[in-house]
Amino acid sequence: MSDAVVLGLDVGGSSVKYRLASATPSEGIPEALAQGTVSTPKHDPVAGLAAIARDVTALHRLVAVVVGIPGLVDEASGTVLRSANLPALDGLALGPALSAELEVPVGVINDGRAAAVAEARWGAGSRERDVFTLALGTGIAGSHIVDGRVVDGAHGIAGELGHVVVEPSGARCACGQRGCLETVIGAPALRRAWNRAGGHGSPKDLLSAYEAGDARAARIIERGAAALADAILTLLALVDPGVIVIGGGLASAPHRIVERAAALVAERATFHRVPAIVPAILGKWAGAVGAVSEARELAGCVVGASAG
Repeated sequence: MSDAVVLGLDVGGSSVKYRLASATPSEGIPEALAQGTVSTPKHDPVAGLAAIARDVTALHRLVAVVVGIPGLVDEASGTVLRSANLPALDGLALGPALSAELEVPVGVINDGRAAAVAEARWGAGSRERDVFTLALGTGIAGSHIVDGRVVDGAHGIAGELGHVVVEPSGARCACGQRGCLETVIGAPALRRAWNRAGGHGSPKDLLSAYEAGDARAARIIERGAAALADAILTLLALVDPGVIVIGGGLASAPHRIVERAAALVAERATFHRVPAIVPAILGKWAGAVGAVSEARELAGCVVGASAG
């Protein structure tokens, strides 16, 4: 069993991050035997992901894979219900299909949940038993972790704070509602707002302009931070987490959006118990770390079942 390995895949719109680790459980963060980034297969995701897995594990005995997907996932069946960034996955029973290709168990989870598991177990939330994580990027993923386990609700979709309505008459969201948090503070929304204001470039350019004192950028950041504060106050009323960990590209240093939102939450809270609101610390590999950790558990379940 010493050469048995598990693989975590964090699938994004343009790239797949992979992390290979021993299948043997350990107390700390799963040590990477191999780690890297490859292009996302767009046209035949099953064949493409299988090829990545075979290439990465060619010298090892693979026993389980977990794939993190940006979108809604039915974890029980391994089916991707909807992925706005990877429409080729919509409705695809990815877990069973990839399992048939690789001849090992394959789990499929939401990518934000994978990152949340990693941050709660080994990252910024590791000292709290009750952690809510948010990932601010193209979309906004949220997960509630208690005692290291995702609290995912009766249908597996709890924690979708990105689809809390913060502007009822706002822009149409990909989910079909109007004014979701994603339509205000998701990366595409920030880019559109910055361009409409006469700015140029990406949300990173917007943040740079904000740092330089640009009044147009300040208005956009203030609106985004206020929307995020609205969503967090709703979260505090409903969930009452012990700590809120915020990661993703839009929350990376400098943490201006997170800092401003946290200040607004503190100003506006009434009965709410306001926990620490802190930046994530595992960076871009959090999703792959969480996926490989879940793959270890999947491998353990399989070994246990076969042993019984």
